[in-house]
Amino acid sequence: MKTGLTRLLPYGVILLVTLALVWIDKPFWIQLAIGVAITAITALAWDILSRTGQVSLGSAAFFGIGSYTLAIFEPLIGLALAWIAVAVVCALAATLLGLLTLRLRRMYFAIATLGFALSMQVLVVVFPDWTGGSGGIAPPVLADGDPRWQLGLIGLLLLAAVALSDALLGLRFRPAFFMIRTKPELAAASGVPVVRMKIFAFIVSGVLIGLAGACYGGLYGYVVPTDVFTTNWSVLPLAIATLGGMDTTIGPLLGAIALKALEEVARSVIGGTGYQVVYGAVIILFVIGMPQGIVGLLRKAGTLARRRSAAGEKKKERERHA
Repeated sequence: MKTGLTRLLPYGVILLVTLALVWIDKPFWIQLAIGVAITAITALAWDILSRTGQVSLGSAAFFGIGSYTLAIFEPLIGLALAWIAVAVVCALAATLLGLLTLRLRRMYFAIATLGFALSMQVLVVVFPDWTGGSGGIAPPVLADGDPRWQLGLIGLLLLAAVALSDALLGLRFRPAFFMIRTKPELAAASGVPVVRMKIFAFIVSGVLIGLAGACYGGLYGYVVPTDVFTTNWSVLPLAIATLGGMDTTIGPLLGAIALKALEEVARSVIGGTGYQVVYGAVIILFVIGMPQGIVGLLRKAGTLARRRSAAGEKKKERERHA
């Protein structure tokens, strides 16, 4: 059972690290933290949806929709309303996709979501008057291009994602989500609103990924379809959540940090594009060797430490009575 201090730890660490990096103003570390934060948000959002048994490969669709919605709506309705439009459009897209794929499970659902992401990339290209086509589009630059403020804003979004993940792991939602995933018929018979819960999880996940995509587009003020609708943004959240530990809040956070650190080490040691091969191989080995992720490994280490401590206490007790 988590204590209050344990629950607050991720919030405190995110806040302290963000403030420290803003204060010391080192460009490399700020860019690294921004990368970690954006990937962590997408992984948390993917994990929220997976708790209902829906393994999505369509994260890239919402990532791209978020960045393109901000770019298209900002000149029409202003910056503040454009950010609201990002959430609304992503929620509508998630609702539509959720309704269309309600009856699909496992790999059929994953294939359908992957098809949705690929279709979105094609749609963007065939409507160049609105989207700029393959040449891309220019969203408004986030925080006037100041990396420190960009990190601050993305850090706030990460805190919101962590809070949502924690809320959906609470007693109100967790039992319903996991029953829908493992025994959907029993969940329906028990009065759990299966359809409503699945759509709700889809909307939360889609909106979070869309906002992360809008932040990503605003980092440089320019995006192209092959940058935001790439399957990389569909696979990466899955890999991060699996590596860190699914069905937890801390798992995707640890996974994002580990994956980004691994990427930087592989890039500096191997360089070029060859690092991606080693990077991918190491991820596969991690997933095979640690099916419960980093969180599972830490739990095993904690259990082992407690057993050793208990054994030591018993040994001392026996020696005192000898």
